[in-house]
Amino acid sequence: MDHEYCGGIAEGKDYIWGSGKVGIKCEVCKHCYHQCCRNSSDACRGTSATVADNNTYTEEVPVHTWTLSQVLEWMAALNLYRYVELFKRNNIKGKDLMTLDESKLEVMGILDDFHRKAILVCIDDLCGRESEQQPHGSALPPSNEPLDVAVNCVDTDHKVVEYSFSSLQRCHICNKFLHGLMHQGLQCRECGLCCHRTCAKTGLICCSPEIMEKRRRISFVANFVFGADLTDQFNPSDQQAPDVIVHCTQEIERRGKDTGEDLFDVYRISSSTQAIQELKAVLNSEDISGLNTAHFDLNCIAGALKKYLRELPNSVIPVEYYSQFIEAAKNKDDEQCKERLVQLASDLPPHHSSTLRYLMAHFVHLCQHQYALGKREPPVKLSHVFCHILMRPPWEKIIDIVYNTEYHIRVFDCLLRGGNWGETMPDYTETTADVPPPRPPRPPKLHQQPPQDQNTENNNPSQDPLEEAEWYWGEISREEVNEKLKDTPDGTFLVRNATTWSRDGDYTLTLRKGGSNKLIKIYHKNGKYGFVEPLKFSSVQELVAHYRQHTLGQYNKTLDVTLKYPLSKHQQAEDADLNANLDEVCKRLVEINREYLKKTLKYDKLYDGHSRTTQELQLKHQALDAFSETITVFEDQITLHDKFKQQAQPHELQKLEENYKLLADRLQEIKRSKEQLEEDLRYQTEENRRLIEEMNSLKPEIKREYKLREQYIKYLIDKNVNKDYIDEKLLGETERRISQGTPDEEEPYYVGAPVMNNDLPSIAHYNESTWYIDCDRYTAENLLQNKPDGTFLIRPSSKMNSYALSLNANGRTGHCVIEHKATGFGFAEPFFIHQTLLDLVLHYRETSLHEHNPELDVTLVHPVKAPQPGSSYTYMQ
Repeated sequence: MDHEYCGGIAEGKDYIWGSGKVGIKCEVCKHCYHQCCRNSSDACRGTSATVADNNTYTEEVPVHTWTLSQVLEWMAALNLYRYVELFKRNNIKGKDLMTLDESKLEVMGILDDFHRKAILVCIDDLCGRESEQQPHGSALPPSNEPLDVAVNCVDTDHKVVEYSFSSLQRCHICNKFLHGLMHQGLQCRECGLCCHRTCAKTGLICCSPEIMEKRRRISFVANFVFGADLTDQFNPSDQQAPDVIVHCTQEIERRGKDTGEDLFDVYRISSSTQAIQELKAVLNSEDISGLNTAHFDLNCIAGALKKYLRELPNSVIPVEYYSQFIEAAKNKDDEQCKERLVQLASDLPPHHSSTLRYLMAHFVHLCQHQYALGKREPPVKLSHVFCHILMRPPWEKIIDIVYNTEYHIRVFDCLLRGGNWGETMPDYTETTADVPPPRPPRPPKLHQQPPQDQNTENNNPSQDPLEEAEWYWGEISREEVNEKLKDTPDGTFLVRNATTWSRDGDYTLTLRKGGSNKLIKIYHKNGKYGFVEPLKFSSVQELVAHYRQHTLGQYNKTLDVTLKYPLSKHQQAEDADLNANLDEVCKRLVEINREYLKKTLKYDKLYDGHSRTTQELQLKHQALDAFSETITVFEDQITLHDKFKQQAQPHELQKLEENYKLLADRLQEIKRSKEQLEEDLRYQTEENRRLIEEMNSLKPEIKREYKLREQYIKYLIDKNVNKDYIDEKLLGETERRISQGTPDEEEPYYVGAPVMNNDLPSIAHYNESTWYIDCDRYTAENLLQNKPDGTFLIRPSSKMNSYALSLNANGRTGHCVIEHKATGFGFAEPFFIHQTLLDLVLHYRETSLHEHNPELDVTLVHPVKAPQPGSSYTYMQ
C-alpha cells in the first residue's frame, strides 16, 4: 500500500503510507485502514459508499523503484509538501531518497536543522531503519517508555487539538516520532500529552497534568494563538484580522518604510528557527496590543507571520473552497479568472474573507513600497512564498498539492492584481528592462536649517524656478549629454540650454528613444514655449509636466513615448558636503558592493542551473523521440506477429505466442518509461521557466547596483580618495564572503542549493582591479609565479590598440594578444564579439581557450589579485 488515506478514524484522520503490508483494504466498500485502526473502525460502509481511488498494490513496490511522482506524493502525505518543489527540481526518486543525509539536504537548500531531521526521520521509518542508529541519531530526542493506556479512558477525556510542533516530538503513547513539519499530531491543552492521531483513536491514558508534568515539552503552554482557528481569534465586525497578523504586518510596513529595506526579500529570506520560536512564544503568552517587538529583526517577524498562517487548522482560503479556487485558476482567460476568484474570495466565511482582504491589502502595500524604491519587478517572490500558505487542499486530498502548484501561484497573482483591496496596485505592465536605476542619495547639507516662512501651499513643480528642476542641466555640451544618457531606457530625458539660448532663450530636450538620443528644440517666443507653432506653454516646466503625462506622438508620430525618467543632475555629489561625509559614503559603498556581489552570484547560479536544465531538456527530448520510434517499431512487430499467427502452422503457434508476449511486455515497459520521461520533462520545463523568470527579475537589479556602485567610486575618486583604498574595501568585502561562506537562509520555493565556498571566487571576476594590472610582461610573469593553472591577468600590450592576456597553463605562463576591433574584443576572427574586457573575461571563465589553442585547455579561473582557493582549479574536460 502506498500513502493511502485511512477511513477508520472518525476524527483526526491520517494517511497510511510505506512499503510492504502497512494497511487493510475492505473488499466490499474499498475503504482502507491502518492495521491498528481496523478494530476501532466503523462497520463496512457497503458498495454504495463513496471512496477516493485507492492507490494500493497487491505486491510490494520497493522504495528504490519509486518514481519522482511517488516520492512527491509520499512527501505530501507526511506534511512535507513545503519542500515538494525543491525535491522536484532536484529530481529525487526512490533510490535517491534512500541515500539522503543531512549534508545532502543542506546542499539542496534545506538550511533549517529541524526540517532536515524531520525529513530524515520520515525516510528512516519508510526504509525500516532505526533513526537512533543513523549519523543524525545523536541529536534526536531520547526514547522513553510508552505510557500505559487505560482502557476506560478515551480521547474525549482530554482537550485534544491538532498541533504543529517546531521540534521533533515523540508520541507519548507509542514512543515513535510524529511525522511532518506542521500539524504533526494531537496535543491536550490540559495535560500536554502529545500523540499520533491513530494512537488517540486506539486509546489514551487518563488526562492528568501531574502524570504528564515530567513528560511534556518544556515549551508547552495551555493557551495559545498559534494553531487556534480564525473563528476563535477575532470578531470581523470589530477588526479586520487576528491580532498576530495585524501586529506583524504593521510592524513590517512601518520599519520597511523607515529603513528602505526590500520587503519582498524580508518574506523570502527566513530568520533563524530559534529567533522565530522566541517570537512565537512571546506572541502566544502576552497581550499583543502592547507588545514591543523592536528587538526582533524584520525577517524574524515575517517568519513568525508565515508560521502563524501555516499552523492555522483551516487555511485562510478554507479547504472546503479549495476545488472551486483551483477550477477558477484553470481558466486561461485572465480577466474571467480574476473576476471568478475575486467573487469566490468575497463568498468566503466572514473570518476568512476579512483576513484574506487584510492580507491582500498588505501585499499591495509591499508592492507600493518596492515600486517607490525603484524596484519594479512583479511580485513573483511573494506569490512563490505565499502560494501554499494561504491555501491548501483538504487533508484527505493533500496529495493534490503536488500537481497544483502553478494554480496556487495563479490564484495568488490573480487575486492580488484583480481584486479591489482598498489600495492601488502598481502598474507592472512595463517590462523590467525599462526600469531606470534609482537615483543615488544626495549627501546631506552641512548644518542645513529648515527654510523659514516656506509657502507649503505652492506644491506645483511647474511653478518652481527652472534652475531647481532636477532634469534641467543648463550649460552642457551634446557630447556630455550623450555620455550621460548612454545605456538608459527609453523615456529618459534632460533639458539643456540650446546654442541659441543666449539670443532667443531656446532650450534643447534630449530624449532616449529606440536606443538612441532624439534632440528636440524647445522654442521661446513672446513668453511662450513649445516644439512648433503655436507655442502654448507658459514655461519649460509646464511643457515637461504635460509631456510626462502625454505621449510626444501628438507632436511627432515616431516619438510614441512620454518623458518617463528624468536624468537628475542631483546624481552629481555636492562639493559642500564631501569632507564631512566621506566615511558615510565609503560605508554605503561597501553595502552597495555587498548587494551587487550577492545578486551577481545568485544570477550566476541561476544561469548555471538554467544552462544545465536546458541541456538536460534537449537530451530528454531526443530520448523521447527515440522512445516514440522504438514504440512504432514494436507495434509494427506486434502487427506482423498477428499476421503470422493467422498464417502459421499449428506447431508454430506456441513459439509465436511466446514471442508475442515478450514483445507486448517489452512494449508496455517502454511505454511506461516514456510516460515517466514525459513527466520529468514537464517538471524540468516548469523549473526552467522559473529560472528564466528569476534571472529576468535579477537583471535590472544587478545593473542598477552596478551603476550605483560605479557612481560612488567615481564620487570618491573625484574627491581624491586613493583608488587602492577603494579597491581594498571592495576586495576586502569579497574576501570576507569567501572566507565565511555564509549565505542567507532562503525560502526553498525560490532558491535551490545554498552558496557553497567553492562557488564564491567567481564573483572576483566582476572586480576588474583583481585581474587588470598596468604592468609589463616581466612583471606579469613574476605575479603569476607559483600560482595554479587558470590564474590570469590582463595588461596593456606593446601592440597598438591591444591588450595581453597572461595566463598559467600546463605549469607555465603564456601570453596571448587581445585585439580590439570595431565589433569588440577578442583573440582572432571571427571572435571579436565582446563589448568590454569584462565580457571577455566572463565568457572565458566558463569557456575553454582550447578553441584558440589546443594546448590551452583551461579557463580563466583565478584573477591574480583575488584570493586563491588553495590549489583547486578547473580544466574543461
